[in-house]
Amino acid sequence: MIFEALLKVLGAGLSIWDSKEKSKYYDRYVKLRRNFYAEYAKPDGERDMAVLDNIKFELCLLGDAYSTEVGKSGAKTPKA
Repeated sequence: MIFEALLKVLGAGLSIWDSKEKSKYYDRYVKLRRNFYAEYAKPDGERDMAVLDNIKFELCLLGDAYSTEVGKSGAKTPKA
């Protein structure tokens, strides 16, 4: 439940982000999310929890990178 909420927040942030880097981050987000749900949809005996954990970790790294980039662009102040 928390994971899904975090996915929605990251997706929403990426969708409104005004940056030339947006497509790189958003494309990666979509690919990871699709891979996660494809693996999660497998029957219990076939589902690989290590794959799911790896995808979650990569999504966390993507979120951290996005947060850093947004922080950098937001931290720029015009010179007086």
